Parts: sequence; structure tokens; C-alpha cells
Amino acid sequence: MPRAAENQFGAMVESVVVGKRKVCRGAEGQRALEQLEARLAHAAGIEQPVRLEVIDRKTVNALTLPGARMVIMRGLIEQAGNADQLAGVMAHETAHIARRDPLVALFRGAGIGVVSTMLGVNLGFADVSSLAGRLVGLSYSRDMERLADANGVAYLQASGLRSDGLAGFFALTDTRNGSAGPAVEFLSDHPRTVDRQRQSHGSPLGESALTPHEWAAVQAMCGTP
Repeated sequence: MPRAAENQFGAMVESVVVGKRKVCRGAEGQRALEQLEARLAHAAGIEQPVRLEVIDRKTVNALTLPGARMVIMRGLIEQAGNADQLAGVMAHETAHIARRDPLVALFRGAGIGVVSTMLGVNLGFADVSSLAGRLVGLSYSRDMERLADANGVAYLQASGLRSDGLAGFFALTDTRNGSAGPAVEFLSDHPRTVDRQRQSHGSPLGESALTPHEWAAVQAMCGTP
């Protein structure tokens, strides 16, 4: 799909996914996240700026959408133990953007008919809503997830940042939820395997993704839940 068409489709999908939910507009926190994502995107070789939104939703998850778009939910920021854990998740999602995985997963999951619809001249709201629902509900393949883990770690290292954040996030989530506890949505959408746990280990070497002041600004973006 041409980039221009993907960007247009991504904008429509984002409008449906975000919908009437509050978009968190804390300027300082937004700037810190955008600067971090710009470093990751540069390491990933993504040529266009990644559009990043934080929405006020308690779900612990982040989504990538067509057209280099990332949606981070308030619950993920609250669940993360520190800025490096959030950066680990962002690097993983950046890897999906770099490989255009949202489109690939949509094509595989919904069939060639969806491609024809997406390339149509006029997409009605019902069409976009249906496609957005399919996209959000799709899970990436194990190979996609393994690559995103490995590439995310590589992007962090290439940026001079700590690369053990995703592994730390997984460990913290296990501790908080317990083995029999409810899985956060990020883990439901991105199921782990033994291979994936090895891929995401990373290294504690490197600078922190955000300063303490920047991390506090990110945590305050949505205000009091």
C-alpha cells in the first residue's frame, strides 16, 4: 500500500480508536515522549515522524496503527515501574511500526477483501469502524513478536539507552498480578514464550530513557485517575 494511502487510513482508524476518550495533553510529558520516540524511530530507520498519543484509559496497553501511529494508554504508564520499562514497550511497538506489522496483520487476519475496501475512494464511518475493530482485536504472530522484541532491544542500544526495560516490565507485571492473576491487555495481545523472554532481556548498560523530571511529567499527563 502506498505510504500516503496508509497514512490516510491510519488517521481514520486513530479517530475511531481514540473516539471520545480524553487525550492527555500534558505538554512537558508529551514532549519527553515524542523526543524519546524520535530517537527510537531514527534507530529503526523510520523515515516519517511517529505520531504518538496518550489516552486516558486504565487498560494496560499500547497500540500501533497504520501510518506510523502509536497510542499509549494511561494504564501502561501507571503499570510501568520506571521510564525504562515504558521505553522498552515503546521500542517493541516501534519495531512493529518499522516493519508495518499493523497492515500485515490486518491483511492476514481479514483477507484480501479488506485490502480492496481500504483502497476504495470512499470509506464510510461504518467501514472504518469495522476495520479499526478488526485491527485492534488482532494479535501479532510469534515471529512478529520475537522480531519486535529483538529489534526493540537493538533500537534502545543503538540509541545509547538501557535495553532491559521490557524484561523489567514483564517481571514487574508477573509480581503484581501473580501467576494466576488477570493478565494485562498488553500481555494478552503480545503473549510471551520462553524464546521471547530470552529475546527481551537486554542490558542495564546505557543512559535512562527519561530524566526523573521528564518521567514525573509523563506520569502527570492524564492527571489524577
